[in-house]
Amino acid sequence: MNSYSNIVGRRIRIAIVGCGRISKNHFASIGKHDEEMELVSICDVDPVVLSAHAEQYKVPAYHDIEE
Repeated sequence: MNSYSNIVGRRIRIAIVGCGRISKNHFASIGKHDEEMELVSICDVDPVVLSAHAEQYKVPAYHDIEE
């Protein structure tokens, strides 16, 4: 039995950890389902990639997942 409650009445908040090659699929999926999902932050160890994605998606960006 599922011990988690269903998310209703709001969008699911998503953070992308790792902005490498496969992340474009995740960003596209979030964009495709933007009525149900909301990108709220990103994280990557590469400062150039992180900066570019932060500017493109207008979300907070973190170099370290612990941040």
